[in-house]
Parts: sequence; C-alpha cells; structure tokens
Amino acid sequence: MKKFSLSVLTLIVIVGFSGCTTRLGNMTVVSTNNVDGLAANVKSEHRVKGESCNHAFLIIPWGDFQNRLQIATDNAIDNGHKAGVKGDVLVNAKINVTSWTAILYAENCLTVEGDLIPLSKSIK
Repeated sequence: MKKFSLSVLTLIVIVGFSGCTTRLGNMTVVSTNNVDGLAANVKSEHRVKGESCNHAFLIIPWGDFQNRLQIATDNAIDNGHKAGVKGDVLVNAKINVTSWTAILYAENCLTVEGDLIPLSKSIK
C-alpha cells in the first residue's frame, strides 16, 4: 500500500509540473504605441472580429493549437472583406481569450477585434 501511495504521489508531482508551449502566430504589423508616419486613416468605423477556438471532450482536445493569433486575425480581416470593408491591417485591436468548462466539454477561444483600415500605396 505504501508503494502504491508513493507511486500516485510521484505521478501527481510529475503531472503537476508539466506544461506546454503554443505559438500564437506570426504578425506583420504589431505595436502597442502610436506609430509615427503611418500613412493611413486610423479612424475607422469598420470594426471587425475574428476568432480561433479549441475544444475538449473527455479531456481529449481538438482544434488548431498553432498560430491561433494569426488565424483569429486572418478571420477578422476576412470577415471585414466579406462585409465589403476594404482594408489591410487592424488598428485599435483588442485580443481576448475566453475559456469555459461544462463537466465533460471545454472550449477555449482567442478573439481579435479591431478597426480594418487600408494602408496607402506608398507604404506597401
């Protein structure tokens, strides 16, 4: 019995100290500061939103685990294009992660929301 308890404790410690790394994506333009010389109208009324979600059922995960930030950003830009908004980049962007669990099922979504604007031809 002592050997079993020690084995379970060892397993709990090993699992408790495990972790993982996930690449969120590659971004062409990212800044948290005002950019001097940006040749674009950064005031837009075209707010767009995109997301990338992962799911788990009975602790078995599925979904896209790599490039989640990139996928959510691409989805936001594509959603803007489908709505007839012309633009290349998102400004004033907000990035959120939402998770929830219901006994056997779990969901984790990364959401990107921002103003879709076109860059002037001199910048491209």
